[in-house]
Amino acid sequence: MDHQELGASEGDVETQVVLPLLTAGELLGIPREHVKSKKGISATDIGKGSKRKIGYIPDFSIYKHALPVAVIEAKAPSGDVEKAYGEARLYALEINRSFPTGCNPCSRVLATDGATILAGDWDADPAVRGSVADMVVGNSLLDELRLILGNDVLSRLGEEASRSLRADGFARPFNQGNGPTLIDSSIEPNTFAADLSPALRRYFSSRDQTTDEEIYSKAYISSNEVTSYDRILESFLKDRLARSKQRTEILTSRKRSEAITAAISQFNERKPIGGDLQLVTGGVGAGKSLFARRYREYLQPAPLREKNHWAFVNFISPPEDFAKWNDWVCEGFVASIVEEGAPIDLRLEDDQDRVFATDLADRAVFYRNMDKAQAGRGGLERARDLEAWRQDPLKLTRGISRYLQGDRAENLIVVFDNVDRRESAGQLAAFQTALWFMDQTRCMVILQMRDSTFEAYKNEPPLDTYRTGQIFHISPPRLVDVVKRRLELSLEYLAEQAPDQVTFAPKGGPTIKYPKGRAGEFLTGIYYELFVSRNNVARILEALAGRNVRRALDMFFAIITSGHMPEDIIASVAQGKGLRNFPEYLILRALMRQSYRFFNNNTGFVANLFHCESRWERPSNLLIPEMLFFLLGQRKVRGDNGQMGFVALSRILLEMEDLGFVRSDVKEAALFCLKKELIEVDTSSLEDLRDKDSVKATASGWAHIRLLSSRLEYVAAVLPTTAIDNKQLSARVYDLMQTEQRFGRMPYNQSIAVVEAFESYLRSQNALISVHPGAAHRRLSGSAYIISKVQEAIRFARRENGTGVPQADLLDL
Repeated sequence: MDHQELGASEGDVETQVVLPLLTAGELLGIPREHVKSKKGISATDIGKGSKRKIGYIPDFSIYKHALPVAVIEAKAPSGDVEKAYGEARLYALEINRSFPTGCNPCSRVLATDGATILAGDWDADPAVRGSVADMVVGNSLLDELRLILGNDVLSRLGEEASRSLRADGFARPFNQGNGPTLIDSSIEPNTFAADLSPALRRYFSSRDQTTDEEIYSKAYISSNEVTSYDRILESFLKDRLARSKQRTEILTSRKRSEAITAAISQFNERKPIGGDLQLVTGGVGAGKSLFARRYREYLQPAPLREKNHWAFVNFISPPEDFAKWNDWVCEGFVASIVEEGAPIDLRLEDDQDRVFATDLADRAVFYRNMDKAQAGRGGLERARDLEAWRQDPLKLTRGISRYLQGDRAENLIVVFDNVDRRESAGQLAAFQTALWFMDQTRCMVILQMRDSTFEAYKNEPPLDTYRTGQIFHISPPRLVDVVKRRLELSLEYLAEQAPDQVTFAPKGGPTIKYPKGRAGEFLTGIYYELFVSRNNVARILEALAGRNVRRALDMFFAIITSGHMPEDIIASVAQGKGLRNFPEYLILRALMRQSYRFFNNNTGFVANLFHCESRWERPSNLLIPEMLFFLLGQRKVRGDNGQMGFVALSRILLEMEDLGFVRSDVKEAALFCLKKELIEVDTSSLEDLRDKDSVKATASGWAHIRLLSSRLEYVAAVLPTTAIDNKQLSARVYDLMQTEQRFGRMPYNQSIAVVEAFESYLRSQNALISVHPGAAHRRLSGSAYIISKVQEAIRFARRENGTGVPQADLLDL
């Protein structure tokens, strides 16, 4: 190994000798990400008596399977390399003492002063001793070192140590007896809500409502009607836009939206040869589609309304192959422009002549020549051409746009709708398609895109072509505002459409008839319980919904139709006694279970924070809390992709590995969090994560770890589907499932007892994590935090659901 002329410092030895020796493929071949520098390991005191070294940190450590398998100590040239080797052995001893008896993951040590290398087992004298200059390919000394510290050798040692630490008893409590049948069993919706079904589905369904005139005319929340979030939720749910003169927030009143009107007016006046593109950004479900429809129907001023022709191309289900999008967009455009009322009927001969007038003129000589050759032949060729052009999506699109914008001197506005529901690759492909469509038609395209996608890719092709363009942005209304407006409409509907007398048939009791006005009292009462009463329910709901109005509607619908709502509460409304107290735990139960008897990972709006898989290399119920806790601590920091709160997955893998979690487990846990929307990725995907992608915690992630984990209902409900390494606890959870199945509820004291047992189990898991060198000296810990929240749930439950005194919380800062 050629180390040339070394400088006089230890740093020179580290950079010029140690790192090349460790990472070069022709030498030891250890991947660079497995080599941890001083900041990757907690300081440890080593030695005894007067020779004790305080706060010692080795220069490098090699990690395999999230375990330190080797330590390397470097000294300045002419330093005491024997002493360095001894210190490395002492540190390896301290690491191994932290682990269970018989498990010694840190099994190799190396020391060098830049001239001499010593290497061997952690508990023995050096097995390799030689000159740095001899560490070259083909030299027997390098071969000997590889047998001790080569990448394959260290990987095998790490795998063996990891296997010895693995707990093999992880299993989900429901996976015994008739548990699988129970976990999939469903319950009927409450019959009180069944009579309200038409109104509920009409106003609280998340189905596409941009074509429902009553929704976009009466249910739209104008920007001047949106109320404010509390301080914490605002940091998650209020859009934080990069400061730029390009940014224009779309503000609306009942009758106008000035910014978008100004852009369309400029298009009308300038008639740009290349068309015009307007980006409208915002989160999924923020109301971009609803705004476009409302603007087209109600907000555009009369002079523009008379000149504008609109088309909506819906990107909900485009072809998977982006190469087919051009033709597909043209087909969608033609269908929509006719449906939206453009003065064209392609079944009429005169309209065909108008649309293809220039094409017909180009072929006029040909038709005359055909007539000269054979009487009537020109007319036949003309008819064939017209039909061929009518069947050609691009030809027809060009003809319509030329006719409307050329012959009639009017405007063509095409909305690329629901583009934001695609992943980032699809959104960027739609942008490229929009540029092509503008070139073909000279129209104005209004393209919807997620704000996170634009921020992530604005400096890359093809978005870099839009650097000087105007960017419109839509902020979503709050859940409380949306539900209130929909509630008002549903009450009007019930007053007009519902029968004067409706019925409620409680199980095992007499049928109750009640006037339809009581149904309105029921809905209004639930609204006040959720959003007006002073509790944390509204915060939970708004955080779970995030900025997605469609999801918010689904959540409210699930609560009011839930079969988990006690019939005595419903009966009190039907009998005219008003809505009794609607406890928070019932709301959580409805959100978590929906139409199922028990919570499971495939239903509801709530995720299991303690999720892990028995197939993981080293399963842990504390991995997801640790990861979320870390991400929430980064939410006010400029991220790896330039956006606030975003952290590259590669950095998360390193952070979690430093705490003792295996990379493959961390990646699976992150993917679970993504699919459950506890985190979001800058590619907008809900299915895929790459190391180079950046993610951040969502408001839902905050609500889960900050609020839900301190609720007894939440912790008890997730236990049947939580893989745990404790057969006795698993049996207790399964027994409680049987009890709830028989009696319709879980005894309260037994719920507390099983959550207390789970809290003890979590503490034992945390004790196992804490022995890892990277976790041992942490000041803040996601594991300790989540355990404290479970303890909080137990304390509140022991006070018979008393709310206690609100405490300042670390995640609120």
